[in-house]
Amino acid sequence: MFHKKVVGLLLALVFVLAQVSGAAAQVNGPTPKRITFPLGGISATRTGVLTMGGMDRYVINANGGQTMNVTAASANDNVILIIFGKDGTVLLSDHVDASSWSGVLPSTQDYYIDVRAIDGTSANYTLTVTIPPEPPSPPHPQIQRVRFAPGTISATVHGQVVPGGSNEYVLKASANQEMLVSTSAEEQAIGISVVGADGTVLQSPMGGLPNFSGELPSTQDYFITVSIEGEGFADYSMTITVEPLID
Repeated sequence: MFHKKVVGLLLALVFVLAQVSGAAAQVNGPTPKRITFPLGGISATRTGVLTMGGMDRYVINANGGQTMNVTAASANDNVILIIFGKDGTVLLSDHVDASSWSGVLPSTQDYYIDVRAIDGTSANYTLTVTIPPEPPSPPHPQIQRVRFAPGTISATVHGQVVPGGSNEYVLKASANQEMLVSTSAEEQAIGISVVGADGTVLQSPMGGLPNFSGELPSTQDYFITVSIEGEGFADYSMTITVEPLID
């Protein structure tokens, strides 16, 4: 147990020293050259010549969660990379002796990229930095409110659901009312889920059931989501019936 504690303390000390080293390098290193991508671009290339034991520093601003790929190429494989954030977070230490790095950035800030010559030689190098665009967030389905015509207790809606997509509907109903939801679809199987605005799950989407029948627990909005089970498109119709309360 004592041995494990000592090892843990030593690892923590190494991490702290690496952080301090990165911050100190930022202060004491050469003036950084800022890297910007051309409009619409996702990468940039820089070339340079290092004297014996020399170092060039670059800086680029990027968002947390983005993936950054950095490569330094030289004819004699005699350059290494050091990468750290403005806050001192070390992403790639000089102890690794690596000429490439790829990883997810921990936070939005400036990141410094040092290119250093090794083995007591001068070096011609090409630095390439690539940050692929962040994947777009999937569009949130537009919620359609269902209303019954005056004097009626049901309504029918029609729609199309795409592979991996869903359509969402909402209607308000009272506690203790009986709600019936029935669907029919051409060619593809669809499933529905029913969830109250308070988070109460009346029917989970995991079951893939096309119909629902049950007594509503409280007066609130209820969300009905239609999703597809197969790989193709599905045209469907859905009828929602809410039985009136009987005094």
